[in-house]
Amino acid sequence: MTLKSTFSHQIDVIVVPIGRGLARLGFTPNWMTTFGILLTGVAAGLVATGRLPAGGWVLVAGGLADTFDGAVARERGMVSRFGAFYDSVADRISDAVILLALAWAVRGDALLFGLVSVALATALLTSYVRAKAESMDADCSVGLLERGERSILTMIALVITPSFEVVLWMLAVGGLITVIQRLVHVHRQLAPSEVGA
Repeated sequence: MTLKSTFSHQIDVIVVPIGRGLARLGFTPNWMTTFGILLTGVAAGLVATGRLPAGGWVLVAGGLADTFDGAVARERGMVSRFGAFYDSVADRISDAVILLALAWAVRGDALLFGLVSVALATALLTSYVRAKAESMDADCSVGLLERGERSILTMIALVITPSFEVVLWMLAVGGLITVIQRLVHVHRQLAPSEVGA
């Protein structure tokens, strides 16, 4: 069970009306997605130069922009396969950019650099395993840390600096657990057919 599935109704109560308002102002879903990437880039620049709290708050803004793109798409009747594809690619770009910036910011501390590196690797692997599994008609919607949880933890680490190292441990260890959970889940679905072949 993920954060999104647990609180989906509560999230929609907030997101849908705001998305409706943004749609009426003329915003498009792809514009919202692009704006989210740009804000994440600004956040990464701040983080890379050591201004972690400022970068964290800009990252929050970027995350909000990315959150509303789906609601805007539904309100304007602009839901499309390319939009879904672009949003997914944008998420991967944002994950990589902010974690690379964070790795650069802590490059002088071997432990912290290692934790961020593991967090980045597992974030990318988590997404890849799901994409590959779904391309083989296997379900892979499981795992301790999906993107929503990772994003929130990253924002907390940046904004609330006393929690920094603890949250990095959570991202690294939680990411490893998530990859293993997904591999096991997909193995249970695909391995029986291979045995019987």
